[in-house]
Amino acid sequence: MRMSKTVRKYRYAFAGITAAIVLLMVIIGIFSIDNGTNQMIVEYIEGLGWEIEPTPKEISYLTIPEEFDAVYETYNAVQKHSGFPFEDFRGEKVARYIYRVLNHKESENAQVYAGVFVFENTIIGGEISSAENNGFMHALTETSNIAPQ
Repeated sequence: MRMSKTVRKYRYAFAGITAAIVLLMVIIGIFSIDNGTNQMIVEYIEGLGWEIEPTPKEISYLTIPEEFDAVYETYNAVQKHSGFPFEDFRGEKVARYIYRVLNHKESENAQVYAGVFVFENTIIGGEISSAENNGFMHALTETSNIAPQ
């Protein structure tokens, strides 16, 4: 009788440890960075001449609306100008990576970020922006705002 209580106690302990390990793996999976995608984005942005912190400040997931409001229409116009097919991804769930930009003309005075939309390991849009009082947004490809070195 004593042995079965001991076995039961170990089973519960084993089940608890297993559940904790599974939970930890799920949490790590949710909050981890896809290094391949991150490297692709960093190489693209830096290839344009922007200097960024290579670790994203934020990664979020959203669905691009089927119907664009005025804000999305304006954003889409910027993307078209840059050659991105942003509007082709209406209704799709995408990832948005945000990086701190270090060499924008306004980087000394404001927090400047590069935002990049990714769908299935393909960059489908992006911008350089600041949400400061006199904020701005322009295309990733608009490199005239890179600070001279």
